[in-house]
Amino acid sequence: MFGGAQMFGGAQYYTLVASLREYAAGAVGEKGFDAAAVYGEVRRELSREDRRAAGLLWSLMDIYGLSRERIEELYALCGASPCGWLREWALFDRNLRNVIAAHTARAKGRSVAGSLLTIEGDEVAVTLGKSSAADFNLRGEIDYIDRLLTALGDGRNADGGSELDAKAYIVEKERAIDTIRWEKAELLAEEDTFGAPAILAYLVKVAIIGRWAALDPQTGREMYERLVRGMSAEKIESKKI
Repeated sequence: MFGGAQMFGGAQYYTLVASLREYAAGAVGEKGFDAAAVYGEVRRELSREDRRAAGLLWSLMDIYGLSRERIEELYALCGASPCGWLREWALFDRNLRNVIAAHTARAKGRSVAGSLLTIEGDEVAVTLGKSSAADFNLRGEIDYIDRLLTALGDGRNADGGSELDAKAYIVEKERAIDTIRWEKAELLAEEDTFGAPAILAYLVKVAIIGRWAALDPQTGREMYERLVRGMSAEKIESKKI
């Protein structure tokens, strides 16, 4: 779609980052937002090592339908990646999913420990499996725990009331969870705005937009507009200084 990425000193993608807004705009069509097309275009511009990191990340962003063994294998591969951003993201994302799983299991009276994704040495999973505290004793370990538990609520809106109420609960819950993901992706990339972290954070946002474009088009449009606003030419130029 665009010329090859310009890479200087450790794969700095100045040209690619400057083009990301156009990639996103080009993915908007009559059938909605084509996240997979954006991923494919961006991935072609990356170095071999960064392409592998992007592929692992993209797999993590769509794990539905995969077996627990395959999901745990993905997290293990990401945890062993030479890409520091991907290692940090995988740890964050696994913790996020495990807190959600623990909360759901507790609400439904199921085994918490048996509901978690487990990786050797995962202290958060161990704490989740043993804790009876409202915050799973993770307030000092996970900075977004209060926001997440507030978003998850007690689940009563999902099980009781009208079908419309249940849908509204699910939409608001998922929107809050994806906002946490969006903000974390940005935070992890803020120190390297033209390297692989910036590209990977962008792909997280693209995946989120693609999911919402199918789930709730209005939210999808709002997130797309947020992405575009954050990638104005003025903001990109200011990051070079």
